[in-house]
Amino acid sequence: MSVAPELEFNAESWNDMPPPERVRRCMLFAHEANRHALNAAPDVREAYAELARQWLALAAEIEKIQPANRLAS
Repeated sequence: MSVAPELEFNAESWNDMPPPERVRRCMLFAHEANRHALNAAPDVREAYAELARQWLALAAEIEKIQPANRLAS
């Protein structure tokens, strides 16, 4: 099964992404994890939901520090 390139995590390219793109990717990963949670077996449903929450938290953290990154540039 082929995965959309936007849903593949690559640490090297992540480091080169501007913060708004990182936030966008986090949101995509969270959406995908939630989608899997809805269709998952009960024994893994909460794990997918937790992944979604973590991606959303990371997006919020990136957004929170993004203005500081602009000031430092």
